[in-house]
Amino acid sequence: MTDKSARLHSGATVRFARNPARRPGQRSCTGWYQSIKASDALPYESLLERDALLLLDFDPDVAQFGVQPETFVWTEAGRQRRYTPDIRLETVGGEVIYRQVRLATRLAADPTLGGRLPAIEAECAARGSRHEMWLDTDIRRQPRLSNARRLRATVAVLAAENLHAIQTIITRLPFPSNLGAAAEALGGRPVHVNIVLGLVAVGELAVDLDRPLDDDTVLMRGRNAK
Repeated sequence: MTDKSARLHSGATVRFARNPARRPGQRSCTGWYQSIKASDALPYESLLERDALLLLDFDPDVAQFGVQPETFVWTEAGRQRRYTPDIRLETVGGEVIYRQVRLATRLAADPTLGGRLPAIEAECAARGSRHEMWLDTDIRRQPRLSNARRLRATVAVLAAENLHAIQTIITRLPFPSNLGAAAEALGGRPVHVNIVLGLVAVGELAVDLDRPLDDDTVLMRGRNAK
């Protein structure tokens, strides 16, 4: 920071400091993502941000997260500057992380976010948190992203009226088990594979999303296991 008197503060007084889904005229794709973990619809301003939110839903290290959480405001060399992080998350270990979703090519062209990055990192440190760049090269890494998309789609096959029976059958399996054995225990039809994956999606079971999903996929007890 060139101005030693520069001080940052949160300008957040509303649910979202900035709602990108309501910004007309944007060339990127905006919309709402219905999060499982956040139990809410969250706005996004690009398909890359939507993919990032999807991954957070299935990241076992992330306890909770929100988008456009607050705006940092500071004065530097007599000029007011602003920054709104894309995501604020809390890990299961209690760490707070602010993330900015970026294309790797855009970050390479502007690695300091217009000279704001030192001040942003200093503000995060003052809050006992840290700042991260989350690049498309990591967000869109496969097979993790396609696996997460598949999990999100399978939530629709879970029905409240038979969920208890399904959970009872699954809990009788030896753990760790595998996807094929769990589906077979439910009846062995293709829909039963999706039911097991739906239980992964809601945290009853867990899998390694960095490996292809098939009959040999190892199942573990999830964060919400009864």
